[in-house]
Amino acid sequence: MKKITGLAGLALMAAIILASASGAYAAAITFTNELDLRLSIALAYYDNDLGTLVTKGWWHVEPDGDTTITINADESKDIYYAAYNKDQFIDSSTRGNPKITRWASPHNFTYTDDSEPSDEGVWEGRFYKIGGSTVSVDGRTR
Repeated sequence: MKKITGLAGLALMAAIILASASGAYAAAITFTNELDLRLSIALAYYDNDLGTLVTKGWWHVEPDGDTTITINADESKDIYYAAYNKDQFIDSSTRGNPKITRWASPHNFTYTDDSEPSDEGVWEGRFYKIGGSTVSVDGRTR
């Protein structure tokens, strides 16, 4: 193991102190798509920098694939997701988990409050609480 000294060591130590003092958070969630459909994922979470609940979409997961999404969220707070294929909601393995209703759009979006967005084609969707760092989307009827 190489010891870092001098200006490089000082710069690294300053960066670590600044990162920990800023309250930076990152939550990484891996979505596994067990369907033969391309999924679009939207998330609802408390954004630490904005100090409010944010709803954001879309990330995509290819059929039989997985995608890891990293967001600026404190993992100790609830994080919710919705999975869609085109305009159809996909029920999944978290269907029994608590849920909230949030606005979504057919286009990439970020909403920061509960008022209805003015974007064309918006709808209210069910977002299910994520119970860990991995979500398996399988579409099984429960």
